[in-house]
Amino acid sequence: AAMAATGHADTYSDLDLIVYYDRVPSPEVLAETPRELGADQYRSTPWSDESGEPDADGYGERYHVGGVECQVGLTSVGALERLIERVVVELDLSEQWLKIVSGLHEGLPLHGEGLIEEWRRKSAVGDELQRAMIAMRWKFFPWWYFQERLRTRDPTAWRHEVLAQSVYGIVGTLEALNRRYFSSFEFKRASSFVSELELAPPDLAARLDALFERDERSATEELERLVAETQALVAARLPDLDLSLEWGGRSTNPGERETSWD
Repeated sequence: AAMAATGHADTYSDLDLIVYYDRVPSPEVLAETPRELGADQYRSTPWSDESGEPDADGYGERYHVGGVECQVGLTSVGALERLIERVVVELDLSEQWLKIVSGLHEGLPLHGEGLIEEWRRKSAVGDELQRAMIAMRWKFFPWWYFQERLRTRDPTAWRHEVLAQSVYGIVGTLEALNRRYFSSFEFKRASSFVSELELAPPDLAARLDALFERDERSATEELERLVAETQALVAARLPDLDLSLEWGGRSTNPGERETSWD
């Protein structure tokens, strides 16, 4: 089976391809194809799924053909099926695994469509996985709660870090609500990504971008609104899920504020 990435290519784009084998050939055999293509700058990096299975070894290849960088992942059918079980059954939601399974759903099948569709069915986001994903993402540093205190402490770099993590939390929660995979690893093309969400706050992509362009006060107000709107969307569909936000033992839900000691 083989899959390739699909999306919005430009003159800086590379070619992404994943090839699945019953058992991955040796590095010497794998290198023959790039040589036949006249590739240059060839590099191969071995990896393993650490299962100890005989088909566990895989490789990542990078090379250039006609000036275009080609990134090829080569892994086994068994390794991917173990990974799917690790995510869906064991609920191991590391960013790396989520990125791989996300690619399985976003990629374009080139060969072995039946097998790839079977993997997609097995890795569909069911109720238990959806809840685990939301629980993983529903964590925010409540800048709105501490805003008045923090304004006097020159926290510009930290504030932008919080904004970035908050965007991952909002998008990741909404992706799970829509039963889609999300990984914060090398998160790109955000506008296109979130535009496909059926359940989301209005004008989400533009509002997320604006968080980094606005002044501190208005950006904080918008972040608070986005968290509240996301909270409401999830609560309407999963009313038994605990979506309360706390920090340091204090409730810090949208609308709540720290009070000064004087």
